[in-house]
Amino acid sequence: MNIILDIGNTSCKIAFFEGLEQKKLLRVNNPEEIVPAIKGEEVDTVVCSSVRHRSRVLLSQLKLIASRVIEFDLKYVRKQLEAGNPLFAPLENMPDGMGADRMAAILEASLELPSSDILLFDFGTATTVEFIDAGGHYQGGTISLGLNTRYRALSHFTRKIPLCSPNVILDKMSINDISTIGYDLDTALAAGNILGIKFEIEGYIAAHPQREVVFTGGDAAVFAEGVSKKVRVIDNLVLLGLARIAIGQTI
Repeated sequence: MNIILDIGNTSCKIAFFEGLEQKKLLRVNNPEEIVPAIKGEEVDTVVCSSVRHRSRVLLSQLKLIASRVIEFDLKYVRKQLEAGNPLFAPLENMPDGMGADRMAAILEASLELPSSDILLFDFGTATTVEFIDAGGHYQGGTISLGLNTRYRALSHFTRKIPLCSPNVILDKMSINDISTIGYDLDTALAAGNILGIKFEIEGYIAAHPQREVVFTGGDAAVFAEGVSKKVRVIDNLVLLGLARIAIGQTI
């Protein structure tokens, strides 16, 4: 059994994999809750991806549980590239500061859709867009606020907008039914933020019509309903990329 840790800005995912088959998924709020959640499991390899500060304590604890611990970050990727590991070839153009979760998603997308120009959207705390060419090489990307982050930012930086949730609207209707004209606070926020991301997506797709489009992340299914172009939704793209690293397998 391999354990994949995706430590994000909002929560920590703990995924249990046999090869590339996900057996179980847990979520905890803080890295300190990870080790208690996996104690007692028979673990071969742990792959740890984090966008938070590096935790020496967590890594030390993991090494007591698993026979092999991989700290997946840019330093690890560059070491694998220097060693000529072909699995990491899609990541050879990574810039300094690239997040581990983005690298895992880029790696998996390039292997899932070989010989394709890819436009990869990841909808999480941030909304990221990655550009991958048909040779499987990363070209660059963009970062903007994620859906819930937009709602939280408006509440934090304004005096009169309370902390609202996009689910007030999305639990009642499809993204395609949201009006561009808001008539109260919830509908105005939906028009500005939910549709704002939809229009952002449509703009990128219109600018790159030849590319295959992949959606991943927590809000992927929501936004997949809102675009006319056929898109491929892979909810656990980051986890799959990290699981592939655990077994060292290409397609």
